[in-house]
Amino acid sequence: MHAVSQAFRCFDAVARRGSVRKAAETLHLTAAAVHQQIVNLEAQVGTPLFDRLPKGMQLTAAGEIVLGAVRRMQRDYEQALAQVEGLRTLRRGHVNLGVPHASAEVLLPAVLRDITARHPGIRFDVRTGNGETLLRWLAGGEVDLAFCLQRVPPPGVVQVRAWPQRLGAVVAPGHALEARGARLRLRDCVVHPLVLPPADMELRLIADRIAARERRGLEPVVQTSSVALARALAAGGGFVALLVQENVLLELAAGTLRWLPLADADARTEVGLYQRSGQNPAVATGVFVQALDAAFGAFAQIG
Repeated sequence: MHAVSQAFRCFDAVARRGSVRKAAETLHLTAAAVHQQIVNLEAQVGTPLFDRLPKGMQLTAAGEIVLGAVRRMQRDYEQALAQVEGLRTLRRGHVNLGVPHASAEVLLPAVLRDITARHPGIRFDVRTGNGETLLRWLAGGEVDLAFCLQRVPPPGVVQVRAWPQRLGAVVAPGHALEARGARLRLRDCVVHPLVLPPADMELRLIADRIAARERRGLEPVVQTSSVALARALAAGGGFVALLVQENVLLELAAGTLRWLPLADADARTEVGLYQRSGQNPAVATGVFVQALDAAFGAFAQIG
């Protein structure tokens, strides 16, 4: 790890280990040297960064704030070094990425295979979670990019790219809803057993807005945050799952499911790519964006 400064390196180590002595062992420094770096940093900040407790060092509220800034600075610094090193040849690069569970299952494997085949020096760290969690990780410097359905980002996070998505009914081949074709609306789906996401998830919010406009309620037979479960129930016949096309690309290609876009005006959203404000994207990040462009461009070929 290329440290921004020795003081920050010591501060981060003490925060992780909860002890000056343990941090010193990790850093191969003397305890006195680590302690002095902490004292100097606290003097610069103007307030204690740790509570000195009998069982060790515990971050104060000010310490938590400074730690977040230090880790974001460290990650940005390392990213800048990687960008400079890989600018000409793209022989090396690194992307810390946060994606939804469903994207990790369906979309991402093909994207990463394509990138690593063309640029074998690029490395990825991938974490999965829901949209709110991903953007929180991004704001805290734990990932460099977050890819999720569009939402209002937290302070310090901006959307840098977006791709359109539509809400659709996922059904087994031969389901009665296929006959509706381009005229399919949410009200046609509610007469069948529904599989819906929980009320706090983005796709459910879209469905609820459509239902509210038509003054009807949604009563799912199964409510789940698992896209895999929703797909399985739909494939078994009878159930109708409301998902975006990205969630069922493999099944559409295999012919085991049908995705029927809803004609309702509100059945549209976007999936966004987010980064921290002021962050300069690495060359490897640009390659990742290009691969996503290609993947979303191929959506029109499947369905």
